[in-house]
Amino acid sequence: MNNTDSSRRRFIKQNSLAGFGLMLMGSIGSSVVSKNSSGPLNDPSADAGKIGGMSLEQIRDQYKKELFDRFVPNMDSLVIDHEYGGFMCNVDIASRQLLSTNKSAWFEGRGMWTYSFLYNNFGKNSHFLEVARKSKDFILKLQPKDDRFWISSFTREGVPISGPGDIYCNLFIAEGLAEFSKASGDLQYRELAKKIILSALDRYDSPDYKYQITYGPASAPEILAPRVLGHWMVFLRSATQFLEQGSDPDIQRLSERCVEAILKHQLNADYRLLNEGLSHDLILPDNEWAQFAYLGHGTETLWMVMAEAVRRKDAGLFNSAHELFKRHVTVATDAVEGGYFRSLDHVGNYSFEVDKVLWLQEEVLNGTLLLIEHTRDEWAQERFAQTYAYVQEKFLHPEYAFIVESGDRKMAHYQKDRAEHYHHPRRLMLGLLALERMIRRHGKASGLFG
Repeated sequence: MNNTDSSRRRFIKQNSLAGFGLMLMGSIGSSVVSKNSSGPLNDPSADAGKIGGMSLEQIRDQYKKELFDRFVPNMDSLVIDHEYGGFMCNVDIASRQLLSTNKSAWFEGRGMWTYSFLYNNFGKNSHFLEVARKSKDFILKLQPKDDRFWISSFTREGVPISGPGDIYCNLFIAEGLAEFSKASGDLQYRELAKKIILSALDRYDSPDYKYQITYGPASAPEILAPRVLGHWMVFLRSATQFLEQGSDPDIQRLSERCVEAILKHQLNADYRLLNEGLSHDLILPDNEWAQFAYLGHGTETLWMVMAEAVRRKDAGLFNSAHELFKRHVTVATDAVEGGYFRSLDHVGNYSFEVDKVLWLQEEVLNGTLLLIEHTRDEWAQERFAQTYAYVQEKFLHPEYAFIVESGDRKMAHYQKDRAEHYHHPRRLMLGLLALERMIRRHGKASGLFG
């Protein structure tokens, strides 16, 4: 561990993070409550071109380096199947050895989205489009004949090695197809994405829909045909991105339905956190589910509601979502070791799962940067700076091919067997676009909400 720690410290210094990261390390674990935690930064003397002591240009350059100097080339050499198409994500990120050539529907949809988004927003690189196209060709050969869910896993060549997966298989593939449609200019894939989304929604609405929330309370009874926060979340994000490309009344109705379900039904009025599982008629079960809040999904969902509010230019929705986002981040904070807990297993007992997952830290960065861009919120600036320094210190090992995906509470022991090709590049890409917009405004808030 000493060699690893030394490498991390050298990396921080070499990348101009000494002043930024180390200055903040002493306060990373603290639960920050800003003197102006509910509103924008109003101090006219504040440097609008900085966050946490780093200029917007410095943060942008760090994001760009991580995305284009590490993620993209290592994906090319280790993960992308240049022969058959698709992504082989089971990689030892330390030794840079491929552990398995198997593929999954989740990762095909996510990877297709990542490379289509790269093409659409970062230079129209034909290589990115080709990677997305080959993934699209690979996964569509395996499309179910009816409204069943995609087979969840298969060999490198596309031979099924499992049964049908879950609703997320279809939704991630639809997200990838919609973004690929924009990249390729071929509208048939946008229409196919819509068909897959609405078919999944029909399945979700069926009274015999089956889905077991495996990350819920261990002793909780299964909810029959559940309403699931994570489902609304992915439906909403797909809808927002779909509508950014053009209007569609069916997808607009889906967006409105998702927001209502999240803020009216999944939101627990007593403790102001989002419940993960409800009954089919949107009622909170009177058992262990009533005390369960999956803070990771709550945090991720709420920045997506904020993003939908930005798309709609709806200040009321933005304000409601951003206050709830702050509450979830604050409750999830590990005030001792830093970072954020994903699961509050029992609200009344205040008992958490204490492992750490990268994707939650990334979602905090997404949401706080979104708040900074549109409001210059001081709390968000403090949280962004702390979370960024924490991720750089605990998850980003420069000697590894990819960022670490998860580990124990202290991140002393962690997984090294998967290339993370969705949450991490998504944070970097969305962040780069936001930072460039902020730089063009010299750090001033967008003015979208007055």
